Amino acid sequence: MPKVFILPWLPCWVVGVLLSLALPFGGAVYWLAAALLCVLLWIWRRQPWLGWVLAVLLGCAYGVWRVELVLAQQWPPVVPQQAVPLVITVATPPQQDERRVRFEAQAYTENGQRYRLQLSDYRNREWPLGSRWQVGVRVRPMVGEVNAVGFNREAWALANGIQGVGGIGQVRERLPESAAAAIAWQRYRADLSARWQATAADYPLGAALMRALSLGEQAALPQVAWQAFRPLGINHLVSISGLHIGLVALWAGWLMRWTLRWLPWQPAQPKLWWLAAGVAAALFYAALAGFAVPTQRALLMLLVLAWGWWRQRHQTPWQVWWTALALVLLFDPLSALAPGFWLSFGLVAALLWAGSGRVAERGQHWRAWHTALRAQWAAALASLVLVAYFFGTVPLLSPLVNAVAIPWFSWLLVPLALLGLLLPWQTPLMWMAALAEYTLRALMWLGEYAPVYAPAQPPWPVLLLGAAAVLVLLLPRGVGLRPWACLCLLMLLGFRQPLLPADTAKITVWDVGQGLAVSVQTRQRHLLFDTGTAAATEMQLLPNLRAQGVRGLDVLVLSHQDADHDGGAAILRQALKPQRVYAGQPQAYADADWCAGGLNWVWDGVWFEFLTLPVASPLGDNDHSCVLRVVAGDKAVLLTGDLGVRGEAALLAEYGEDVFSQVLILGHHGSRTSSSPTFLRRVRPQWAVASSGFANAYRHPHPQVVDLLALRQVALYRTDTQGGASVLLAEGQPLQWQPLRPRVPFWQRKPLRGGDG
Repeated sequence: MPKVFILPWLPCWVVGVLLSLALPFGGAVYWLAAALLCVLLWIWRRQPWLGWVLAVLLGCAYGVWRVELVLAQQWPPVVPQQAVPLVITVATPPQQDERRVRFEAQAYTENGQRYRLQLSDYRNREWPLGSRWQVGVRVRPMVGEVNAVGFNREAWALANGIQGVGGIGQVRERLPESAAAAIAWQRYRADLSARWQATAADYPLGAALMRALSLGEQAALPQVAWQAFRPLGINHLVSISGLHIGLVALWAGWLMRWTLRWLPWQPAQPKLWWLAAGVAAALFYAALAGFAVPTQRALLMLLVLAWGWWRQRHQTPWQVWWTALALVLLFDPLSALAPGFWLSFGLVAALLWAGSGRVAERGQHWRAWHTALRAQWAAALASLVLVAYFFGTVPLLSPLVNAVAIPWFSWLLVPLALLGLLLPWQTPLMWMAALAEYTLRALMWLGEYAPVYAPAQPPWPVLLLGAAAVLVLLLPRGVGLRPWACLCLLMLLGFRQPLLPADTAKITVWDVGQGLAVSVQTRQRHLLFDTGTAAATEMQLLPNLRAQGVRGLDVLVLSHQDADHDGGAAILRQALKPQRVYAGQPQAYADADWCAGGLNWVWDGVWFEFLTLPVASPLGDNDHSCVLRVVAGDKAVLLTGDLGVRGEAALLAEYGEDVFSQVLILGHHGSRTSSSPTFLRRVRPQWAVASSGFANAYRHPHPQVVDLLALRQVALYRTDTQGGASVLLAEGQPLQWQPLRPRVPFWQRKPLRGGDG
């Protein structure tokens, strides 16, 4: 392949495709028009740089076009009013917890339209892999939470081919299963999974780990295991990716090479036989894993690498890397929305970069060890920036743990997991599950004590400087920029958000779905009012607090005992170690005090006061909610948890005009059981905030409350349609809510635009 095709045309096209995912507006025709204009300019001026610009524009046009095709196939962006009759085929092994069963399914509407949906059954019924059903589903588009950082549900759905999400109704009817080869293969995978599950009685963790390594059933692992993997930086070892696919291909190629040595005849091209065996084994492994999107991406990379190895005299490693990157983006530009895409290609690029321009060391033994150590150093340094950006934390023990865990998983556990599927006896599977059990228990124990560093989210210039510093540090010795590179890297890791002025409070309402989490920040102090659910805390709240530079909490307030308000309390208390915990029901928590009415304090010139009243009769958890009022300058905000109408009346009877606040966080997420006309008249808010999940089953905020606010000319901010936001309370400063993510790419629906819901 001519070098001119690889450099610079192909990289420019790749850059264009990647840039298309960050554009604020779509319209492939506009980018094609820009490309045509560039062609005309090139004909007129004959400048080489115009060719590079043309390649970038063509990449942008292609990326936008492909994304718009995918968006057109998504479930319509409307709030579901009733269940839709669907015929579904269970496509992934069901994942069950205490609340629901969740799985992905191929769904067909009555008019024959096909969607891939993520479905939940809150009745915890059985859904065998490959089974077909007639069901009613309340389907909604995949619209997730939007904060400054954290898990982007829309990006995840697009990268994994999910076109909608829904809850299954009570009525279902099983249909005859298809005799298609795909369904038969799903049944075969289910039978293999059942063999590992037979060992779960004695070794539950080991069986789950072997199912994950052999069949791609990551959902089989308990949540506590994943929580232990993160501080160790070994999530990639459990998720079938390029490492596993490449390893299986390498094993198969080696076995074919060993087998050919014992044959009485030798093929004319033995390398072709090695490649064929490796590719076939990789395809089989990918099929066992259900051809998940990351597995498809790994297969494409492997095919390009195999082709490059076959033509190693004609292709450099960098040319092969660029070709693999371009092929993956050509196949699926949306794969770049997955962090695994950047980690896979980024780490390989770091290894190639670290090995460039070096003089070969003398001595074969020393060369092997030196190469291995340099590769480990390059991977650890490159992952520092990538992991910090995507996940907000840096696992400090990751290089050391991976140096031991990668060979252990690669050369022992993964081969055993695949070998166990081929053996007809159950006893060897028990031994393998036992080995996996002890491995996982050791990792979970280590994860409890592994230190984690959480840098604040830096601006883009600092992030780019950090990436450039990594490139400089990976260069051979003799480059004089190493001290400056170390300084830039320290700037990245040590970045801190600027302090607030005195007498100022920053109120942030986090988008935690159907739940509530509000943080109050002064110049030197941090208070958190509620946590949302455990999942929201782990994927949204905690990463965002760390991105703001919060290393610890001064006060944690748990309004009442309800999962959408205190579900993440244990996670927050372990991660941020709050100095004081106040709760409306303190008996439900260890070392918690009651948020008694009249309790007050001052931080940095900002007044805090609880207005909580004791509940004389058992009215339920909601009316036990803590009530907190925060005053900064001439501005105040009132937080009432899930306080109902009776609790509001008691509050007014006790405090009267003292409840006046310009900002009201609506009680009970905007339910009609709260926010009575009398209460709103006494509070007199300028702004009301409803924290709720998109298309939630409770219809929060309720239309009755929305109409009442509009009647009283109270501006309403909704996290379900607008995402998280913050506002400053300060003397003489107008109230203006600022979205936590003010600029979103064109493919992201939330904040919802126009008539989207």
